[in-house]
Amino acid sequence: MTETVPEKACGLLLAGGAGTRMNGKDKGLLCWRDRPMAHWVAEALGASATPVFISANRSLEEYRLLGDVLEDAPGFKGQGPLAGLLAGLTEAEKRGFDAVLVCPCDTPGIEAGVFQRLLTVWREQPDVPVIAECHGRTHPLHGVYPVSLAGLLEAQLRNDNRRVMAFAKAAGVKTLDCSDAEEAFKNRNRPEDLIG
Repeated sequence: MTETVPEKACGLLLAGGAGTRMNGKDKGLLCWRDRPMAHWVAEALGASATPVFISANRSLEEYRLLGDVLEDAPGFKGQGPLAGLLAGLTEAEKRGFDAVLVCPCDTPGIEAGVFQRLLTVWREQPDVPVIAECHGRTHPLHGVYPVSLAGLLEAQLRNDNRRVMAFAKAAGVKTLDCSDAEEAFKNRNRPEDLIG
């Protein structure tokens, strides 16, 4: 009797934003509780899925300390988090992974337990993406996306549609209630959010 191999997912940290609400500073490298935000997220991702890829378009040397850095494909540079997700899906497929476990750099309160729950639900139906939901609000950048969705995502970006939730819905996403982990989804994208 052959044993089934659990589906393999790698991590993807999204750190490619322009930091407009942080006065143009690289958000992932700003400190929250004495560590750069990206470090908190990379640690939580790495506890659940390895390797961790980093989608970044600047500060590349600093991000290489956390994992393999992926830049947006030339035709999609500056097109937001979906361009980073596309780079992650493409690289993950090349390396033999079935999905990416994704998280943005500005939610440093995220914990590995949330990621492990998302992966567990995804493994029950590995051709369907799974995203977190907290108190009725969906978080499409906290989830698991199968690499088979790269073509759908590329087509959406070519149509100049950068809406993350539009992609998730088109992909037939499932949601997982994570209302018991509210801190995990607090965006820290303004200077005052870094206090506390």
